[in-house]
Amino acid sequence: MIPTYVIGLREGLEAALIVSIVAAFLNRQGQRQALRYVWLGVAIAVVLCTAAGIALQLLDEQLPQQGQEQLETIIGVCAVLIVSFMIFWMRRNAAGLRGEIERSAAAALATGSVAGLVAMAFFAVLREGLETAVFLLAAFQASSNPLTAGLGAVLGILTAVVIGAGLYRGGIRINLARFFKVTAVFLVLIAAGLLASAVHTGHEGGWINSLQGQALDLGWLVVPGTVGSSLLTGMLGLQPHPTYGEVGAYLIYAVPMLLFVLWPQRVRVSKTAKAKAQLTLAICAAVAAAALLAACGSSSPKGSKVLAVTLTDSGCTPQHVSIASGPVTFDVTNGGTSKVTEMELKDSSGVILGESENVVEGLKGKFSLNLGPGNYVVNCPTGDAEDQGTLVATGAATTQPDSASAPLLLGAAIAAYKRFVEGEAALLRAGTQRFVAALKRGDVAGAKQLFGPVRTHYEAIEPVAESFGNLDPEIDARINDVEKLSEWSGFHRIERTLWQQNTTRDTEVYGARLLADVATLQQKVRAMKLQPAQLANGAVELMNEVANSKITGEEDRYSHTDLSDFEANLAGSRKAFELLRPALRETHDAQLVAQIEARFAAVQHSLDQYRRGTPLGFALYGELTQADRERFAKQVGELDEPLATVAAKVNGA
Repeated sequence: MIPTYVIGLREGLEAALIVSIVAAFLNRQGQRQALRYVWLGVAIAVVLCTAAGIALQLLDEQLPQQGQEQLETIIGVCAVLIVSFMIFWMRRNAAGLRGEIERSAAAALATGSVAGLVAMAFFAVLREGLETAVFLLAAFQASSNPLTAGLGAVLGILTAVVIGAGLYRGGIRINLARFFKVTAVFLVLIAAGLLASAVHTGHEGGWINSLQGQALDLGWLVVPGTVGSSLLTGMLGLQPHPTYGEVGAYLIYAVPMLLFVLWPQRVRVSKTAKAKAQLTLAICAAVAAAALLAACGSSSPKGSKVLAVTLTDSGCTPQHVSIASGPVTFDVTNGGTSKVTEMELKDSSGVILGESENVVEGLKGKFSLNLGPGNYVVNCPTGDAEDQGTLVATGAATTQPDSASAPLLLGAAIAAYKRFVEGEAALLRAGTQRFVAALKRGDVAGAKQLFGPVRTHYEAIEPVAESFGNLDPEIDARINDVEKLSEWSGFHRIERTLWQQNTTRDTEVYGARLLADVATLQQKVRAMKLQPAQLANGAVELMNEVANSKITGEEDRYSHTDLSDFEANLAGSRKAFELLRPALRETHDAQLVAQIEARFAAVQHSLDQYRRGTPLGFALYGELTQADRERFAKQVGELDEPLATVAAKVNGA
């Protein structure tokens, strides 16, 4: 709302200023009858500008997703060019603006030219109106709430009209030089944010595919959905997770433009001093770019590559990509779609090697893999695209361990984790057999007691199960995960019958299917192959499970046994990390290890407050207070931040 208000006020006041000067001059000359021609020019210009804005918006809506992103990039760049020209022009011409306008009006009166008066008002409003239309359209596209953005624009224009009327009647006096300088500062920051957004949409449109790794994590400052986020994004153009390209565009535009706007205008300088000032601006831009590149070099693990993937209504962008084999980090961003919130990378057999889930608008996901040469499938489920995307890894896989013993330690971690997964799968199968037997006996109480404890073995290794395609939905889908109720099976299908209907009737068929799926999982686990980054990715996915379903209570919505799931997710995540810990210490990441250990301990301590002496081992979800849920969410988020960096560090980099 704030950026569109500033745009509407600034642009509207420029037009209102010109019209009010003309109107006041005609009034002083006793030519009030000529005012109707001025208003005619204003009306024609307003209609044309409104039509232009609507036409651009309709064109944007008619284009396919990638075309929309490309058009938004063009509009964003045009908006930045327009505001830059406006700032330069007003700085140069503001002092003599009134005299120039009055001379033009006097000339029109002297020749009796009605068309001249109409043209003055028409072109003044048309120029500002078209600039406003382009600038506001770019701001709307960058805004997360078009309604408040539109309200801000309307209020800004209305404020400008009121000020213009006051200037005409003489009731308002305003220091124009100061006003234009202050608003110019805001416009520079807004334009810098729009330029950064243009880099983002340019990537989504397939035009910009470099410098797309995450440069900064401002999620602690710019929290999506909060008032503070709206102010920071609106006033300064800050985003929660800007890329290197976005930060570079922002700094390279904002630094020299702010120096230009704030430079004292009345100071007389020699040509030599002026040249030095211009050189200073150039150096500032170069320093900003150099700082960006330095950050790029220091933030990415040595030897790793970053591939930026954007989720859109049509699926993944880019859909087809070629990259050198070896360590790769996938940065997944939601491009404003609610249809697609997940990205998967599969091998040629359909096994999911890595994924980012629950990447809703305003959030990012990340996972790392060491890709061998070959063909892979890029899948963003529920997108409009008929075909899945492809990724081709070329060349030979390379690793660059920081320590000679690191590969041996990582190999030992993989072997130990596989044993852990196989053990949990065996316990899951044995527990499921007892659970299904209770269902067959009609033992409702016995089945209820087994439900939570048996599922803990599944929850501890859920990322592994998810890698086998449809196996995870068959075992663990919730009612909202399936399109047709007749297709729903697994633990939660049985859970609903046990707790809502308090019976085992009609559960035998679901129990038999569940047991068969669990047996298939155990068989696939024995044959699976893993790499170190997958352990780290899985640790992050398990904590995301906690944040996205366990804390909300939606996972076990009938039995309310979510806290035992929480414990299992936490245990599985911690196990993967602990197995990777020796290699991390060997590569001089002891500080990171200590930080992650402390945050695991903090989450565990909070969870332990709800331990109970029951077969489940924990209180039911209903005992959690809102404060408890908020504390858990905060602690899990604090754990996720350093834990998400582990995959890239063990990924052969």
